[in-house]
Amino acid sequence: MTADPPAVLERRLTRHADVRAVLADPRFLVPAAPAAQPGTGMAWLRGAVSRFSNGAEHACRRARAEGLLDALDPVRLRREAREQAGAELAGGSRVDVMARIARRVPVGVLATRLGLPEDRREEVVAAVTAMAAAYHLPPAPGAACAGDAAVAVLADALGEREGLEPGLLAAVAGALVQACDATAGLIGNTLAVVARLPADLSVRWPVEALLAETLRWDPPVRLTRRVAAEDATAGGVAVPAGAVLVLDLAAANRDPEVFPDPHRFDPGRFDSGPCRQGRGGSGGHLGFGSGIRPCPGERAALALAAGVVEAALTHRLADPEIPYEPSPNLRVPASLHLEGTHTTKGPR
Repeated sequence: MTADPPAVLERRLTRHADVRAVLADPRFLVPAAPAAQPGTGMAWLRGAVSRFSNGAEHACRRARAEGLLDALDPVRLRREAREQAGAELAGGSRVDVMARIARRVPVGVLATRLGLPEDRREEVVAAVTAMAAAYHLPPAPGAACAGDAAVAVLADALGEREGLEPGLLAAVAGALVQACDATAGLIGNTLAVVARLPADLSVRWPVEALLAETLRWDPPVRLTRRVAAEDATAGGVAVPAGAVLVLDLAAANRDPEVFPDPHRFDPGRFDSGPCRQGRGGSGGHLGFGSGIRPCPGERAALALAAGVVEAALTHRLADPEIPYEPSPNLRVPASLHLEGTHTTKGPR
C-alpha cells in the first residue's frame, strides 16, 4: 500500500507591493528544471537556460544572454520590425496579425540580429514557435516532440558546423523563445484595444505609452511562480520552506493602491516621463518582472513590439471578436484581423 505524496502548499499574491517584495527577496527561487544531456531537445533546453535556474548558475547564464541582447541596437530592431510589418500590411487588405506578423516579424528580426542566417529565417521562426509551445511544463499536446525537433533545427542553423557550444545555443534559444509568445501577446493585446479607437485617437499617445499601459492593463504574461527556499513571510503571512507562491502579475498591475482607476485603459499614465522605472525599479507595471531577475530582453522586446505597432496604428479591426489561445499563464490572441484605412498620419 502506498500513500499519495503530500500536496505542495500554494499561495497566490495579488497586491502590487507583495508581488514586488517577493521578486526582490533572494529566499524565493524559480522552480528549477533538472539538467539533461545535450541532444535531448526541450528537456536539455529547459535545464540549460537561465529562466529555470537559480544562484550562481543563473547568474552566469543570465550574463551571457544579457551580453547578446545588450549588444543589439534597439533603433535598428524597431526600424526593421516596422518595415517588415508594414510590408505585410501594405495595400490595406485584411491581414491576420497573429498569423503573419506578431511572432514571425519579432522572432525573425531578432534571430538575424543574433547571427542566424537570413536565408534560414522562416525555418528558424517556425522552430522557435514550436519550442515556445513546449517551453513551459506541461506542454500542449504534441508540442513536446515538435519542440525536440525544433531544438535540433535551431542548433543546425546557428552552428552550421561541428562543435557548436551548448551554452551559446541555450542563450540564443532562450532569448528567442522568451521573445516569441510574450512579444506576440504584447503586440496583439495592444492592437486589440488601440485598433478599436478612431484613427485620429489611436495616434494621440506615443507608442511607448501604448505598450506600457498594455503591459499594465492587459499583460501577456499573467502569472509567475516562486518557491520558498526557507521559512519566510510573504504578504504578511508565514510561508514554510518548499511552499509555492503564485504571483498574479495581472492583478498586481491593477492594484488601486498603485494605479488610480486601474481598470481603465489610459496610456496617459505613461505619457510623461519614463514608462517604467528601469530594471528592478520601485514603481510602474510588472510586465517585465522586477527585483532580482527582471526580464533581460525588455529593451529588445519593446523595440520589436513598437516597430510592429507603429506599422499597424492606422489600421482598424476587421473583426471585433478576438479569440484567445488557451493558456493558464499567457494571454495571446489566437487571431486578430486588421484592415487598412485611408488615414496617413503617423505616430507622434
